[in-house]
Amino acid sequence: MRWLLLGLLPLLLSIPASAGLPGEIPRVSSLSPGVMWSCPVTDPNQRHSPLADVPGLRDYPPGPGRHGNGFLWVRPGGGKWLFLPGEETFWNMIWVRAFPGRLEITARRLDAPAPPMEVMVNPFDQDVTLGAVESWGWFPSEGCWEIIGHLSGPYGQASLRIVILVIRLPFQPLKARWLPSGLAFADTEIDGALEAIRSIYRPVQEERERLWWSPRGPQASDGLWIDTPFFSWKYGVLILETARRAWRGGPPNPSGPVQRLIIQGKPARCIQSLQEDAAALIWEEGDLRYRVLQWGLELGCVDLRQVVEGKGP
Repeated sequence: MRWLLLGLLPLLLSIPASAGLPGEIPRVSSLSPGVMWSCPVTDPNQRHSPLADVPGLRDYPPGPGRHGNGFLWVRPGGGKWLFLPGEETFWNMIWVRAFPGRLEITARRLDAPAPPMEVMVNPFDQDVTLGAVESWGWFPSEGCWEIIGHLSGPYGQASLRIVILVIRLPFQPLKARWLPSGLAFADTEIDGALEAIRSIYRPVQEERERLWWSPRGPQASDGLWIDTPFFSWKYGVLILETARRAWRGGPPNPSGPVQRLIIQGKPARCIQSLQEDAAALIWEEGDLRYRVLQWGLELGCVDLRQVVEGKGP
């Protein structure tokens, strides 16, 4: 047996470390920058369903990042779904139905051939005639994925299409441990061949619009007008960037006095502009460089430090 194992050792060593089980996304991204740039990811239109104020129906709490067409709504985030090495490529979404019907979901990869993706819809939610229904599945590969929800019932049919870019990250990106009031996640930016990843946060403005809704579907004449929230982004931005140390792209740092401090046990510098409302907190660890930048939010070095380390008791 020992000689058999020794004979197999060269074969085992020849298997790439990134190879996984059939249908499993490799541990290191194989996507080209062209696919990352060309994938027509869904930019949420910030439209919310009117059902949050209807008694007895489950819905998302109001907030940005929603996407809908008057009949179906979903929350696709910023359109880019990122997974760490070794992390399961599981996804979960809640769809909101405006009228009674069963929800079916189809998915396909747009940029390259891929194994089919199995999607499951919660059968208990399907038994409820309208409102929220939960779905989940596993991406069999990276890439540009189209997901379509199909709603069909006695009062009509409707569908909603979203496009998601699925990426396996080479490193853990910086995460916010505290956010100033009024900020919300807006998008993820990716530079180069995953040389830099930026999480974008912006101030949110809530407005109201009147939507016509009837539980009997889009063709019904009986219904009611419901004041429904929708959201837009105001001026200002907070950026959390994780980049390879040698990367020199991305937004510029502001000019101004430099304050020296320690962030997560590492020496850091914070630049606070005297000419504009801008600041940047910068430090390095291993082969990665981290930056927290703000424009137009009136945040200083103390605030940026709290974004990274959290707000003390």
